[in-house]
Amino acid sequence: MRIPTMLVVLGGLTTQISGQPGQTTRFAEAMFMPEDRADDSYAIYSTLLKSGPIEWREASRRQWLIGDTTNATPLSTACQAPEAGPLRMNPHQAVEAPPERQTEWAEVLADYDRHCHDVVRLNRQSFRTDLPVHLLNTEDRYRYMRDPNKPPAELAHGAGMHQFTEVFFNANHTLALVEEGMWCGSLCGNWMWVVLQRKQDGWEMLPWVRAAAFS
Repeated sequence: MRIPTMLVVLGGLTTQISGQPGQTTRFAEAMFMPEDRADDSYAIYSTLLKSGPIEWREASRRQWLIGDTTNATPLSTACQAPEAGPLRMNPHQAVEAPPERQTEWAEVLADYDRHCHDVVRLNRQSFRTDLPVHLLNTEDRYRYMRDPNKPPAELAHGAGMHQFTEVFFNANHTLALVEEGMWCGSLCGNWMWVVLQRKQDGWEMLPWVRAAAFS
C-alpha cells in the first residue's frame, strides 16, 4: 500500500550545524558509532547516496560532501515532541506504517525515542561508494555554505552537502529509519525521513513517509 505524500515547502531552509556562533541550542557531545549499528548504518547511508530522494540527483559530481557528524534533536526537546527531529518533522507524525507492520515499526520508533539526541561522528572509510567521500567539519560547512557555487577547491565538484541522522532500527535490524538531508544553496535542498527494509541484496526504501521539507 502506498501512502500519499504531503510536501512541506520551506523557503530558505538550511542544514543544522551544531556549534554555530551565537547559537544557544545545545546538542549532545559527538560519540563514535556503536559497533552493533555500524555495518547496517553505513550500508544504508551509502545506499541513499546512490539512490536516495535528494535534489540534484543527476548532477555531475566527483565526490560526496557529507557532514562529519549526524544531525540530532536538541537536548532541550523531547524525542516525542511534535517539533522534534532535526528539521522539526517528528517521525511519529511524518511516517505512517501499514497495519500489518505496526509491531516492528513500533520497535523502530522506540529506538528513535531512546537515541534521537545522539550525535554520531562518522568514519569516511566506512562508506561504500564509487565516488570518494569528503567529511565536512563545522568550519568546512560554513566555508561551503558561504557560496556553494564557488566553494574552496577541496570542496568543489560535490554538487551539494549531505547530512544524515543516526539510523534507528527494529530489534532484528530488518527495518530502519533515517533522515537524509541535502543542501545546495539558500533555495535548493530537501530533507526527509526515509524508511527502509532489509532485502537479500541490501536495503530498499518503503513508501511510508508522508511529509518532507523542500527549499
